[in-house]
Amino acid sequence: MCVGGYGLVSCYGTGAQAVVEPLRARRPGSAPLTGLQLPLPEALPVNRMDPQRYPAGMAGTQAAMLAAAHEALTMAGLDRTHALTDCALVLGGTGSLAIAEAEIRRVWERTGVATALPVTSAGAMARQLATTLGLDGPVFCLATACASSANALLVARDLIRRGQARRALVIGAERLSAITLSGFQSLLLLDPAGCRPFDAARRGLQLGEGVGALWLEPVPAGHADSGRRHRFHGGANLCDTHHMTSASPDGGAMARVMQAALTQAGVAAEEIVAIKAHGTGSADNDLAEAAAMKTVFGARVPPFTGLKRGLGHTLAACGAVETVAFLACLDAGFIPPTAGFEAFDPALGVQPLVPAQDAPAGIYLYNFFGFGGNYGTLVIGHG
Repeated sequence: MCVGGYGLVSCYGTGAQAVVEPLRARRPGSAPLTGLQLPLPEALPVNRMDPQRYPAGMAGTQAAMLAAAHEALTMAGLDRTHALTDCALVLGGTGSLAIAEAEIRRVWERTGVATALPVTSAGAMARQLATTLGLDGPVFCLATACASSANALLVARDLIRRGQARRALVIGAERLSAITLSGFQSLLLLDPAGCRPFDAARRGLQLGEGVGALWLEPVPAGHADSGRRHRFHGGANLCDTHHMTSASPDGGAMARVMQAALTQAGVAAEEIVAIKAHGTGSADNDLAEAAAMKTVFGARVPPFTGLKRGLGHTLAACGAVETVAFLACLDAGFIPPTAGFEAFDPALGVQPLVPAQDAPAGIYLYNFFGFGGNYGTLVIGHG
């Protein structure tokens, strides 16, 4: 199985290439929170897509999904003349909540009347996207917190393996939501100074929005070198039942999903070149992830990096958004450094990559550890 193409809309702009130089330079893509009329600090950093091109609401969200999808299809060598009737669509995201909020704000500003929450189902959004793109295969939606679109890749892989689709488009989509922002603020999990993954002074998350798209297809029989640079070796998911909201401090469940992903992919820990860590910047999650990496890799933890200071934590979309951003950096020849990290934390015993590092061909690990214990790990080869 391989990733034949990818596309991205992020706080840095439209297109996967838009993230490459900012991530190389550790340049955050955040801006102060405005426009949601919340009792939160106006300087609170968030990562937003271009509001003029992709306004909050159904039309703007669909436009962002189409932009990312078309980029992925173009990279895969497909255009509007190619029939896509044998292709599945798997959507991971919770953007429908933000879309409902945007509609309520529009009605209130126009009429001064509060309305019931007009929630559009993720299924309706996915079906509309499939119809627009001419995808006539199975359509699925996943909402498993921050592992949603990582799990969507695993579902797409299984659909192809079982012969239920020949190819698949995976989309991760997330919009900033007033309810989500308020919820994380009530838990004191938003860092007003911005996300600081694995840093000794880390205080919490920096929320963002974005859309990532990945085109998944089998490698043709007898064509080990098909011209595709990214082989999807496998992955795994599980649910950590330690606590409703926090990870087990010893990282036990995270270590198990990482090891299960390696086993499923038929890859030894010693073969991993580097890790795209989840790296939320929260005290508990980073502690657990560091412990998990030491459990799986022992004294030789590979170089690892976190992307959330640059892209924001795009929640359900981060499986697709961060995978695409990381692949784009690998294709540009480097492993991206960790923006926001400054000070080593002895409690972790490891520290992320700070200067960019050359990206060798090999196999990379991608971690996505979600709220409520929804964990997913992917194993993807480069070169």
